Amino acid sequence: MSKYTREFLSTMTVDQYAMGACDRDNYCYRIEVEQAEMGNIRGTMAGVRRYGVWYNKKSNDYECTKKYGNDPQEAFFVVKTEILNLLDSGETDKYVAIQKNRLAPLFKYKLLAMYYPHKFLTIYSKDHLSYFCYKAGIPAVDGDDELVMQRKLLQWKETQAEAREMSLIKFSRYLYKQFDHPPKRVWASKTRPKLKELKDDLQDFDAKHPKKTLTEVERVQRSEKVAAYVKERAAGICELCGKLTPFYNKSGEPYLECHHIVWIARDGADEINNAVALCPNCHRKMHILDESSDVEILK
Repeated sequence: MSKYTREFLSTMTVDQYAMGACDRDNYCYRIEVEQAEMGNIRGTMAGVRRYGVWYNKKSNDYECTKKYGNDPQEAFFVVKTEILNLLDSGETDKYVAIQKNRLAPLFKYKLLAMYYPHKFLTIYSKDHLSYFCYKAGIPAVDGDDELVMQRKLLQWKETQAEAREMSLIKFSRYLYKQFDHPPKRVWASKTRPKLKELKDDLQDFDAKHPKKTLTEVERVQRSEKVAAYVKERAAGICELCGKLTPFYNKSGEPYLECHHIVWIARDGADEINNAVALCPNCHRKMHILDESSDVEILK
């Protein structure tokens, strides 16, 4: 894989990329087959479709997944752009961009582990990650994606004396050795209110308590509902620095703090469009420095 640098990928052709041709010297074959020790992603239902573009030996032509484009060349351009964006995001810890990246999850997280093995686990299945969190006693909630569960397992790793100094590749193997492979079932996680439910709850509260008659207690209750909404909206990512939450509470919820962009003390509205979810560090920064450039980002 040493030849597949970012510079190479930027000029890579569809012939050098796509799986399915007789020539096995292509990017997808090397990722899936030759790098199986970095996590097996073979045998899943998506097959070659996860790569967006592939060579069909029966038709002797390239085919593509329609979500990337109407023809193989268009789709390949989109896929290659997503790969390059993913590698940039992984290098700079842009977690929101990683989560929004359009590549198939198994493919996406294997690429991250291969290029940044000191940051990402070689476990890509959501079911496997959920199972290991369950076996390790790590609280999980609905909405945890692969990136969040990897993060939780890495934080758990730091609490385990025998695993703390392991490389992430070795730690991934340790999890399978310690807990075995998960049985073929879906691991249910504890539910949390969804964004729409929280918004409906806030609207119901306002209907019962018109603003002109709000008491101090009711104002506190409303602020709690606004805070719950913006934290759910942020999905565990600070809305200023863009980093994943620094830790999770004992219920498995990402710890973020609600901040009013225009402070309540400055007559700011206690509304969801004037509130954001910040990590503790950024929240303290806003109250100490209150820099106008940060305020503009939050707006």
